[in-house]
Amino acid sequence: MVKLTENEFQTISGYVRMHYGINLEKKQFLIESKLWIELARCKADNYTDYWQKVRMDHTGEMEQRMIDLLTTNYTYFCREEAHFSFLMNQILPKLDQNSGGMLNIWCAACATGQECYTLAMYLLDCQNMGKLTMPFRILGSDISEKALKAAEKGRYGSGDYARLLPHWKGNYCGAFAGGEFEIKQKVKDQIRFQKHNLLTPLPSGGMFQVIFCRNVLIYFREQERSQLVKLICQSLKPGGYLFTSFSETLQGCSNMPLEYIQPAVYRRTGGQADEKKKDKNPDYRRFQTVSGVHDQNTGLR
Repeated sequence: MVKLTENEFQTISGYVRMHYGINLEKKQFLIESKLWIELARCKADNYTDYWQKVRMDHTGEMEQRMIDLLTTNYTYFCREEAHFSFLMNQILPKLDQNSGGMLNIWCAACATGQECYTLAMYLLDCQNMGKLTMPFRILGSDISEKALKAAEKGRYGSGDYARLLPHWKGNYCGAFAGGEFEIKQKVKDQIRFQKHNLLTPLPSGGMFQVIFCRNVLIYFREQERSQLVKLICQSLKPGGYLFTSFSETLQGCSNMPLEYIQPAVYRRTGGQADEKKKDKNPDYRRFQTVSGVHDQNTGLR
């Protein structure tokens, strides 16, 4: 396996951080183990030669392959289930479901799609039980084209099959055969997958009542994490909810229009509920943004 020089490591990791926000400063071995096969494929003698080829490839295909290799796409069905319970029991009952509108949800950095399909199956269950009467759409985005292709196919193996709720296997999934199963079309129809770099504004410019951005922030340094959260907030409707992972924090993301609700759950300020709070509490404005550390004295739980 070809070793990176310090200069090569700084060049590649610095570029990935600047353009994609991913922090690889302690991941030299990961870069070597993931990219060495690319050297052989493009007939590069070392990483300096490889990097020159990447930069000279105006199609962007080499850079995309590099990002596909360097990004983490680990995910699974029903991950951190408490969030789905909060969505069904706390958020859905508060929606104005007679407005004629649609529930729009964004799964940022959705990897191979299990989070999107989990959401869709839970929401289809809610529709079947009469708890959700409005239509819904889910946007799943990721920087990895390879991961998005797998998400669109919706075919998964035995490990994922074991994580499904029992009734989902018949209602929303095809038969398990040959070591895999496929998500049914009626579930796929609720989801649109799209390539997106989280350090750039969402091209569609849509607004969402709920955004899942879980197990993503841990890969960003504070500066890029703050930039990412700011962009996320621009796509979150006032009164909408942001879910992060329980292992993540908004430390350093100061002056964001987010209200801490509970661990890994935040609400975008500025909706009708905030107007009522302002009327009741003249000091409310002082507490309506997060600074990365929850102040228990704000009374905003």
